[in-house]
Amino acid sequence: MKKILFLMAFAAWTWAGGIDAAAAQTLEPEFEGEVVAVLPDGSASKLEKHNVRIKTGAGVYIAGFAAAKQKTKVVIDGSTANVRLDGSQPIELIVRAKDNKADPMSIVRVFRMKATPKNRSAVISAVGTFNVQSNTMEYLPFEAKKYGESSYRLTFEKRPTGEYGVIVSNPNNVDEKMVIVSTFAIDNGSDPKKK
Repeated sequence: MKKILFLMAFAAWTWAGGIDAAAAQTLEPEFEGEVVAVLPDGSASKLEKHNVRIKTGAGVYIAGFAAAKQKTKVVIDGSTANVRLDGSQPIELIVRAKDNKADPMSIVRVFRMKATPKNRSAVISAVGTFNVQSNTMEYLPFEAKKYGESSYRLTFEKRPTGEYGVIVSNPNNVDEKMVIVSTFAIDNGSDPKKK
């Protein structure tokens, strides 16, 4: 009798969408640091990962002070990302981290990059007059929820057109020597400022 009740409960759970909810969790990336875009049909597309070059431009110094800014950039070869998303539709990314216990704002950075025919880049720091440092990266704000075992599901209210990079850091690893950037692009974005 208990076996029959269990089978009936399992069948009711399945018909109520329990399996669909479990199947939705399969979009979670396989490895820590990977990012996937959720496509309109519910499938996922893995963002291309790049090892970046760090490029520092020489500043102009007069009497020990920086008269012109010295900029440090992350540079990625290639002018465009392979994964292109329609900004007129909702955009969601799933980011796998070491776990999903930390505040995602402290470990996930989504930033805009400047594209040229040869590469994409973003200024990560600039030293100016009186050695004042600034970070001029243009971050794309997001809302995040826990997803699966170790991931976050990010949603974006603003979706301006452009080339973007995602960096996932590990807060438990202070000595991160290699910077990996996952890339995507937004086409035909809906940006309230541009309307």
